[in-house]
Amino acid sequence: MARSAQPCQECGREIYFEGLCYQCRGRKKREAYLVMSDRQIEEAIQDIVEHIETIGAFEKTYKDFNALLAYHNISTEKIAEAALAKGVFYPSAIYRNASTAVRDRLIDRLLRPDCKNANDLLLCLAMCGDAVVLKTFYELENNPQPWRKKLHVNPSVYAQYGGWSYDENGNRYEVAYPCCYAILPGVPADEAVKIGSLREDHCPVCGCRLVDMLTLDGNDARLAFLRLGGKVKVPVCPNCAVMSDKILVRYQVNGESRMEIIEPYENKNHMDEAEVAQLANNARVLGLTREPVAPFYACGGDEVCTIGGFADWIQDAQYESCPDCGKTMKLLAALQWDILSDYSEGTLYAEICTDCQIITLIHQQT
Repeated sequence: MARSAQPCQECGREIYFEGLCYQCRGRKKREAYLVMSDRQIEEAIQDIVEHIETIGAFEKTYKDFNALLAYHNISTEKIAEAALAKGVFYPSAIYRNASTAVRDRLIDRLLRPDCKNANDLLLCLAMCGDAVVLKTFYELENNPQPWRKKLHVNPSVYAQYGGWSYDENGNRYEVAYPCCYAILPGVPADEAVKIGSLREDHCPVCGCRLVDMLTLDGNDARLAFLRLGGKVKVPVCPNCAVMSDKILVRYQVNGESRMEIIEPYENKNHMDEAEVAQLANNARVLGLTREPVAPFYACGGDEVCTIGGFADWIQDAQYESCPDCGKTMKLLAALQWDILSDYSEGTLYAEICTDCQIITLIHQQT
């Protein structure tokens, strides 16, 4: 028998089961982690250390680790030591604050010609991301081990998971901003960031009404780390955003921008005016946090939108090259569709090249 619709007991959103909707459940879990005391955090870290071999089951240990990293920016040094002792290499973020001794042992394993888990070790070392790791990755890229034939990409691509990479001369560059702000329901909205503002024009490919998916005031002190130099609008077709390879936006700092749909899968519009209006209406309740949040805030398990920081990639990390200068673009924002459009799936990732004033938007979903 089909279930009838009923309101979420917290927000009134239409759901087909009793209790709280997914968003409200996620928010309550996030809020519970955020109010943990220092003692509770240390006890939780110790519990992760003691049960590290269960982290791959994606249950309590895994969820606690991701939440503590996301909401409290914990040091992972003790966790990394326990993980290495048990031969645990997932998730790679557990090695983010690994000691030099742990890092060196990871490198020793990786440099063995018969290494069986090079993929995992490269990801873990990417999270370490210091000068020694950079030197190791660069040397491996130029003098590959036999196991390289079994991998799909070079070490420089693995490095991107740690928020950095390097050029052909071994010079390091960043692909993620260390600073991060969250865009959350219930936070008072202001002019610093707006999401999903309706436009009057329509998509040249499918005819869907366009929205300024992001409007960023680079003059706001909170966004100074982006070095935008003014106000930037990011026009997007919400239909083609999920039905194309990517969207390219060339922006000016006076708010003028032009959008190009790259390799659309089709030219049919699946979003009517009411659905686009709903997206804009849902976005009105979102506001930028007054203070920065931890750089891995997007990875805590709740549905949030972020500016800067690290992305919670649904598939493989996907850092695009700027079509003008060829440099790898930096992660600008990650916007979860379900926050904006009810029952939607996936995340829209925005990446930026400030030198060429280009933003690329890519969609991922399960």
